[in-house]
This record gives sequence, structure tokens and C-alpha cells, in this order.
Amino acid sequence: MTDFQRTGPARVLVLMPMLPGYEGVRETVATAIAAAGLEMLRMEALLEDWEWLDWLDDAVRHCDLVLADPSRHNAFVMYELAVARPHARPTLVILDRDDTQLSGSLDGTPFRLYANDALEAFSARLYRDLLQLAAAAGPTGEPADPGRYHASAIRLLAEFRNDTGLPVEAVDRVAFGARLGHAMQHGTFVDSLAPTPLGAAGLLAALIGSSRMVEAMAAIRDWTDRRGQTRNRHDG
Repeated sequence: MTDFQRTGPARVLVLMPMLPGYEGVRETVATAIAAAGLEMLRMEALLEDWEWLDWLDDAVRHCDLVLADPSRHNAFVMYELAVARPHARPTLVILDRDDTQLSGSLDGTPFRLYANDALEAFSARLYRDLLQLAAAAGPTGEPADPGRYHASAIRLLAEFRNDTGLPVEAVDRVAFGARLGHAMQHGTFVDSLAPTPLGAAGLLAALIGSSRMVEAMAAIRDWTDRRGQTRNRHDG
């Protein structure tokens, strides 16, 4: 998937605000990436516009994965993510829990929530997400037809409703295909993620109409995490 022959650890392009108040989560992200054995590509100092654009172009071409934090609908991060998405790198989105919803342009994208007063718990969950994402990196063929995942998503939704008691509504099959197809084109869902907790969250994000709302995605990510841990215990 990269535009060069990589040797060494997978490179994670990190796109997140450099504003006051984000210091803690920036440090947590860097620590989780290092713990996962990955290499971080992140802008650490403000640059002139032309330098920023050159850095972004080079970083996108030389990364394997993308981690983006578009909290507060940050315009710079949204622009950077738009530049990265045509390259279809496996992508993880994180979001400040104080937000109420993900940007509408990212509808159908699973995201991992964080809170500045609970970064230790976020770090452990982010670490697991990064391992799943890194395992999905590498050359791939053409994406599968998103419609092939509809039955799996419906089964996941039935499990989710039964376990949580939440009366979430599903979009129709056509909308599901459009949302998942968009995610597959831009890297937030790749075929090899399907059996993972992150992949299950992606299928539910494409199926549940309210998935860009923070509370709905919090419930989805908590449930897919628990489900994945239960399956791992059974497999062990």
C-alpha cells in the first residue's frame, strides 16, 4: 500500500492538533505507538504553509498507517486527512470525548474516544487498536464488494442490541453499502480488519445511523472490545 519498499517497523502518520490542551493526548499517542513497535511520523513544530504542505505530501507517501484526531472539527487535521485518504492507508480516528459527534464528512467511520482525565485507559485501548491496524497494513488487491459484509453487520447489530439493550436503528442496505464502500476506498475499513474488534466496530459504524454520535460510538467500541476479549479467552 505504500509508495516505497519499506524495511523496519510500520510508520504511523499522526495528524492531530498542536493546540494548548492536547499535550497529554499527544504524549499518550506517542507512547502507545512506541509500545506497539511502530514508528511515528508527526509534525512537532509549526511550519510555514509551504513547508507544512511539503512535509504532509512526503509523510503521506512514506507512511503505512494513519492516525487522525479531528476533534473540534479541526480544519487543519480535516485537510490533512483529506490529503491522506486517496492513498487508502489503514486509518484510525480518535476523538475528544467532550465533542458531541464526529464530522459529518466522516460519517460511518469508527473512532476511539479519549478523555484527558482518563488517558491511561485510553492508552491501553489505543495500543490494541494500533496492533490490529498494523496487522492490516501491506499490499492489498481491489477492495471486496461492501455488500458482502451486510449479513455480517446485521448479525453484529443483533448481538449488540441483545447485549446492550440499546434500540439503535440501522440504515438500509444501499446506505450501508455506500458508507462501507467509502470507508474501504479511504482506508478506515480494509478486508483484513473484518475479524478484529476494530473491524466489527467499522461494520457497525457503517450500519448504525447514529454512529457518528459520541455516545453511540462509545457504546459500539466498548462492546466490540468486550466481545473481542471474550473471544480471545475462548480461543485460548
